[in-house]
Amino acid sequence: MAGTKRKSGGGPSPPSTKRGKSNAKAAAAPSSAPDASSDPQEVLLSTSTSLFEYLERLPPRTLRSIYALPAPRGPTVAAAVIRSSCLTDMARQCALRLVACGGAFKVRNIVEGWIHRHGRRDALLALRRLEAMDILEPTLGLASRRGEDVEEEEENGDDKRKKLMGKDACLTPEFRDSMKLYLSTSSSSPWPTITRDQIDAFKNNGVDSKTDGKEGEKEKPSRDPPTRQELEAYTQSSWDSVLHFLVGSDDNDRKGIDGASDNPIEEPSDAVILFLTRIGLMQEDPDYTGSDRSRAPLVITSKGYEFMLRDINAQVWQFVLQYMNSLEHHEMKNEVRMEALSFLICLGSCRVGEGYHVSVLGKNKLARQVMKDFGKFGLLFVCRVAGKTAFYPTRVAVNLVASNERAGSRQSDVLGQSVAATRSLEEALDAPVPSRSHLAVIVQTNFQVVAYTRSKLHVSTLGLFCDVQSYRRLPNVIFFHITRDSIRSAFRLGVTADQILRFLLVHAHPMLRSGGQQLVPSNVRDQILLWDKERRRVTMDEVWVHQCRDAAEFAAVGQYASDSDALAWGAAHTNKLYIHFQKWEQVQTFIRKWRTKQLKT
Repeated sequence: MAGTKRKSGGGPSPPSTKRGKSNAKAAAAPSSAPDASSDPQEVLLSTSTSLFEYLERLPPRTLRSIYALPAPRGPTVAAAVIRSSCLTDMARQCALRLVACGGAFKVRNIVEGWIHRHGRRDALLALRRLEAMDILEPTLGLASRRGEDVEEEEENGDDKRKKLMGKDACLTPEFRDSMKLYLSTSSSSPWPTITRDQIDAFKNNGVDSKTDGKEGEKEKPSRDPPTRQELEAYTQSSWDSVLHFLVGSDDNDRKGIDGASDNPIEEPSDAVILFLTRIGLMQEDPDYTGSDRSRAPLVITSKGYEFMLRDINAQVWQFVLQYMNSLEHHEMKNEVRMEALSFLICLGSCRVGEGYHVSVLGKNKLARQVMKDFGKFGLLFVCRVAGKTAFYPTRVAVNLVASNERAGSRQSDVLGQSVAATRSLEEALDAPVPSRSHLAVIVQTNFQVVAYTRSKLHVSTLGLFCDVQSYRRLPNVIFFHITRDSIRSAFRLGVTADQILRFLLVHAHPMLRSGGQQLVPSNVRDQILLWDKERRRVTMDEVWVHQCRDAAEFAAVGQYASDSDALAWGAAHTNKLYIHFQKWEQVQTFIRKWRTKQLKT
């Protein structure tokens, strides 16, 4: 991007506040961003941490409208919700049985006939989750739409429980019809894929369709379908460009540690830079002293440092979430939101490497616009294949939904991400020239970090919590040391101990998993957690010190201050009281009255 400047450097440098400059167009973006705080419903949606949590927080009418979308979107969404981690195993069984039983059944028959007598609590929890996801009609009154788990029904009394058992659990017609249609569909893909026969027929005929583009628009020539390696490189390049922009990498940094000039990473587009400012990863330089604030450089924030250590699925979701938030003031926000969510979930049912012509989206202009927008985020690879415009879902698009469909503990989630990272690493190491995207970390018991990588981006990321003075490197490996000062420096930037340990677990070297070894040594893990606890070991409290005249005054004032929650600490041997500063005037007034009363007596 013309006019963009970056802070250069030949090696790792301590993380600083200023990381780069952007042009005036990008810097002025936050002022035009919509304010999501005007509507409580939009505020609730903007804090969603996953795709299916976002669905749960949608208004009931909107979610039911998504279920009612024509095939393949509505049925695919219904099936994805059934597979998602927001439902328990028992809830899935109940939903599928209700679909097979016509959609309605007595709660008593479900609890007593389908469920073991010791599983009554689990049965009510399952019905509660089904009602929260608008799979059941809201006639049972078991849960609100906030996704909170309510306490067991025991507290509501026998009368309410008996009344509940006599009710019917009815599937919503939108979900029932879509789920029936999905169960009767033989294909696992939401759309017909581009076949080899179509590509061969086009090559033989040589006729290139021009119907996909606008009139007068010059279409790109058709090409062969992208390979899985090409899709992976495209995805990695898209997200590396964002991370490089955050850390302020110069041109040399974008070519890797060894300065290779093949496929240098480009800067993100203006649209992506606008998103970086809107979601708070970058901001205008607060130290800029120029008269024209529109030319102020963009600098990374503490939230940006936290973003760098998150896994790619969480990073992608932040972009998708901001895309949803930007629709608050759109005149067709509900329609666009429904198209975006259904399209995203359909992508989760696709396979990486399979392509689909844009014609499968029909003449829906909103769906085609959403497709173009997702292409900017690296979710789709858009090109012309067999004479027509086509899109190829990338790994991050498929995994964004799949990662939310797997229920499990936090530890299993980390291990699942580690397995995915191991698979991509092994593919990278098998290549003749290792790519810039791979990162394999070995943490030793002496706090030395060995990282196999060729990317200066990974060097900058490790420099967030490692001692940059200990940096040493070989052609494909770098060495760092974890120290107390480096960890505390990361804490000051807003990085948490949990994020550091999660980063080390996800990017652990695959050889560490072969012999049952610990991915991060226990002494290193415990020490990082102890350094984190040091920050909360001592708390500072501003106080007002009062020297009492005698023990009687100490006892009277101390008792009053304690009753008023104003007493911070008291020393009986010196007759000193330490009062919370915000309440010192209240205590001082009592002292004057008490002393006046003592003089009169």
